[in-house]
Amino acid sequence: MYCRNCGNEMAENAAVCVNCGVSKGDASNYCPSCGSQTNPEAAVCIKCGVALKKGASGSNGNSEGKSKIVAGLLAILLGHIGLHDFYLGDKKKAIYKIIATVASALLLVTGIGFLGFIAVWIWCLIDAIMIFTGKRLDADGNELS
Repeated sequence: MYCRNCGNEMAENAAVCVNCGVSKGDASNYCPSCGSQTNPEAAVCIKCGVALKKGASGSNGNSEGKSKIVAGLLAILLGHIGLHDFYLGDKKKAIYKIIATVASALLLVTGIGFLGFIAVWIWCLIDAIMIFTGKRLDADGNELS
């Protein structure tokens, strides 16, 4: 772990940086994972891809956020209406899923609507896998807890 203020390496259980005296997670100049300099407004480190959190708490830098279990179950059970995307704050993606589901329902009469339902279900299954494996972030770039 690296100090967010000066970029020097810190012990995992340290509360403050011994080099500069800043509390763990209080600054935003360096990545806590790789120690490279970051833009204070950046949501993700461009070197290692870790989510950069402001006001983070806990030993792994996670602030209290969205639940991985809730998001994954919503993706599996109600993903076809984009509920997990609304939960994660990705309204645009949720609306696309609703449109695809409604279009599939309207095309069900022709027989190709069934294929649309399968496509949306696969899309939601992939989302659920990404959520459970930690590869999906919420709309603010925060990891799911």
